[in-house]
Amino acid sequence: MSILKSLVPILILLIGSLYLYQNYTQIPTTITSGITFLPHMLAIIIIGLSTHFNRSSIFFYTILLITINVVVRLGWAEITLVHALISVFLPTLLLALTLIPDRGILNVKAIPAYALIMALGIFSVYIFKSTPDWAMWLLLNDWLPAQYFDWTQLSQTALLVSIITIISLLIIYILNPSPHTAAGFGVLILLIIQVHFFDKPHSLFVFSSAALLMCLYAIMQESWRMAYLDELTGLPARRALKEKFQKIGGLYTVAMLDVDHFKKFNDIYGHDVGDAVLRMIAAKMSRVSGGGLAYRYGGEEFSLVFPGKNTDDAWPHLDTLREEIANSLFVTNRADRRKSNTGKSEKPRSVAVTVSIGISDSRGDHSSPWDILKLADKALYRAKGMGRNCVCE
Repeated sequence: MSILKSLVPILILLIGSLYLYQNYTQIPTTITSGITFLPHMLAIIIIGLSTHFNRSSIFFYTILLITINVVVRLGWAEITLVHALISVFLPTLLLALTLIPDRGILNVKAIPAYALIMALGIFSVYIFKSTPDWAMWLLLNDWLPAQYFDWTQLSQTALLVSIITIISLLIIYILNPSPHTAAGFGVLILLIIQVHFFDKPHSLFVFSSAALLMCLYAIMQESWRMAYLDELTGLPARRALKEKFQKIGGLYTVAMLDVDHFKKFNDIYGHDVGDAVLRMIAAKMSRVSGGGLAYRYGGEEFSLVFPGKNTDDAWPHLDTLREEIANSLFVTNRADRRKSNTGKSEKPRSVAVTVSIGISDSRGDHSSPWDILKLADKALYRAKGMGRNCVCE
């Protein structure tokens, strides 16, 4: 499900752009005249937003889209060698920029990305000016019978590179799904389509606009993630809980969860291990049964909301969660095991982590969800007073 979450909007934009391209002549002139200026406005907006949020991948995707627009508008793409160069280098460059870690736009760590773009640009100019035989053979040679490829204007080399880059980027997205990788996948396909249909006057406006909308979607997803998700655990943060409380009504249960002796745990094993414990607990909370919604409240405290359930209904699910956490031994030296002087690996050290949970529901005379949360917090302290590792109402 997480794989499809960011990819579905990209696929919708992709299918929509192909439909719009096929039916472009049926669109009223007043609308098509606006589409002509849409890529320019989108590019300015996305460059500004990507710079503001320091999203280098989206920034560079936009630069590649601007590049192909300039090349096509100036008529350079009509030159066979130039067409082959952009058909091969732009998809390759997009794949490489996706693989480079997102290190910002205007800082020293972004130098590798700029160096790669500059190197490919200089190399392309060199090939165009000197037209070496090896380059012409590599870029324009027909490796298979030409009659099988009369459906595309791409050279066979460019077509092979396009297929390889699409498969590679799809694998990268499946292994590590994210909004910017999904956008990169969509932009890659539209870049290839643009090169294929470069001689159609409206293809540039339609496919460039769709690709830039993909970039805008990725920026919006990223800004939402920064605002609403906790960076350490990946759970929705307190702001998301606040919005949930603004919309919730009727019967519901709120639970407060706290890691037992967490400060002592940090002092003994260090903050890195403590962070790993919080991530482990958050992962188990995100899979809590009973329709519970997990949030990180702050520090070692978490919240759970069970819409449509009272405390009696939510209790078994919370107790199952508490028991699952208590039974999951945590390896404290997983990341830094070192061999001893005898050459043997250090034995893993495991510790039990427990949590205390307090719950309250909306039955009774409570003015707001925050009042219910306070009652759950008081119940949490009663759970700690009862010896911890329990659920208390």
